[in-house]
Amino acid sequence: MGMTLGFIEVTPEQLDGVMDDGRLAEELYDELSDDATVRDGFIEKAWDGIQYLLDAAGVDVDLRMDGDPIEHDGDEFNGFPPETVKSIAESLNAAPFERLAEHYDPADMMGREIYPRIWDTHSDEELEYLSVNYATLREFFDAVARTGNAALGCFSF
Repeated sequence: MGMTLGFIEVTPEQLDGVMDDGRLAEELYDELSDDATVRDGFIEKAWDGIQYLLDAAGVDVDLRMDGDPIEHDGDEFNGFPPETVKSIAESLNAAPFERLAEHYDPADMMGREIYPRIWDTHSDEELEYLSVNYATLREFFDAVARTGNAALGCFSF
């Protein structure tokens, strides 16, 4: 499946209940991921390309590191309390994709080995792939911020 990144909406209480137990975090993430009524922000393999664009555009969001790490033996889990969700939402909402797209540089991305290293195959299609996934990310954090809820992130590899 490769390295993927996703987020799931949780209540602050649900997040508190799993912050000290990676196994419980994984169970909660899996359970909620299977529930079609739960809001999720699954950005697949686009995470590294989006991070590259965020960094290049000076947007102060680190998709993998902004949350609080949850100890786990397998996949990486991070908890994003409501105030972190709100901060990320504000940063993403202030950065329309057009601004990020100005920094799209397939050759540089390949040189830096930005995952999944596809940027120079069909560069217009890959830019669209990043655009669609960035919209998913922005909508997720914006909607969760408006509910005052938290998020649970899972980086699978």
